[in-house]
Amino acid sequence: MKLAALLASAAYIVSFVSAQTPIVSITSPLANTRVKAGTEVIISWVNSKVSTIPQIVLAKGPATALQPLMTIATNVNANDMKYVWKVPKELPDGNDYAFELGTSPDIAFTGAFTIEGGTGGPLPAQSSSDSTPSANSAPSSSSSANSNTNNSGAVATPASVSSSSTSSQTSQGAGASHASSASQNSNPAQVMVAVGLAAIVAAQHLL
Repeated sequence: MKLAALLASAAYIVSFVSAQTPIVSITSPLANTRVKAGTEVIISWVNSKVSTIPQIVLAKGPATALQPLMTIATNVNANDMKYVWKVPKELPDGNDYAFELGTSPDIAFTGAFTIEGGTGGPLPAQSSSDSTPSANSAPSSSSSANSNTNNSGAVATPASVSSSSTSSQTSQGAGASHASSASQNSNPAQVMVAVGLAAIVAAQHLL
């Protein structure tokens, strides 16, 4: 019975491991490497099957039950072939640490390594570095430029209308002034005609 249980457990572990698809082949740190807390450790790899490693996680525990402790990096350029990380001094000593590169099922594990010389105090706030730049300034600049252009148009349009209105008013004023002048020039002639008609009427009465 014990043999059957062991074989079943072994089969489960093999099936679990085979279900994982390593995205890289890790070359460092190797199993049983000793790392001192407070120093830098180089995580290196070859044979990358992806262009970007979604995340690198520090985990701790038995190989069949690793527990993630902290995400140390996200969106790492796989073509860099390595990532340098400073081990926090607060990590407790242990020989069952490992790095996980990627996310399940596309993930790669280092062998268990040792961290020593740590203080064992509270871990610092998780602060993962992201190698993917964000570029929001271009849309902002474009929006600003469009806004300025629109504002310029808004200012220019009333000015153009005002100029046209002024020209129209000027033309209308000139026309009205010219009509008034013509009317004033025709008044003497009308007076002379009226005087002539009055003289004819008076002469007829005398006759």
